[in-house]
Amino acid sequence: MTKPGLNVIKEIVLFQGLTEDELNKIVHLAKERHFHRGEILFMEGDDREAVFFLQRGLIKVFKVDDEGREHIVNVLGSGQMFPHVGFFRDDPYPGTAQSLGESDLLYIKRVHFDALLMDHPEIMRKVMRVMGEQILILQTKLQELATTDTRQRVYAFIRHACEEHGQSSEKGIHVKLQMTHEEIAHMIGMTRESVNRVWNELRREGVILGNRDEWIFDLERLRCM
Repeated sequence: MTKPGLNVIKEIVLFQGLTEDELNKIVHLAKERHFHRGEILFMEGDDREAVFFLQRGLIKVFKVDDEGREHIVNVLGSGQMFPHVGFFRDDPYPGTAQSLGESDLLYIKRVHFDALLMDHPEIMRKVMRVMGEQILILQTKLQELATTDTRQRVYAFIRHACEEHGQSSEKGIHVKLQMTHEEIAHMIGMTRESVNRVWNELRREGVILGNRDEWIFDLERLRCM
């Protein structure tokens, strides 16, 4: 495990707005780690030992109900932090985190991160402001996905995938988000068959190109639907 450089820390959304001196305090605490596709970072209910920051790759966070069914809570991309809750508390991890591909992460021991925020109120103020903004974004996302209209749920998923993971080109928004239709269905509360149906309709209408390795979305057309 190695120490990350200052430029790596600067790319983390939570630390935007920190001074170089403040960022160096983060560098002192953070360590880097690589996870392979399918590897579990932590399990729901485990002691919350660390805070994670995603440099590269994708991480899905999910919960399992009493009947053993998986419910995807979020899919996280580069620059994002998780879990989002539990500062200064001993709560266990609220869900299970699994790497969807090859992923590079930073992590900071929870006790060290909490101590840093307590010892440096200015860092805590800046971090909490960004955290509040991220929680509002997550709330908006969950509200959009709560619609009863199946097509609108898929539309909302695509919009958020483009906003959070997309790269623009002349053909549309390229998104490398290796999720199956079943995983998408788990995330937005639909059946795989329903996702397949809407997805195929959008393909025929030219809104979706490419495949699961790299989707291409015509986001402007989608917004008009």
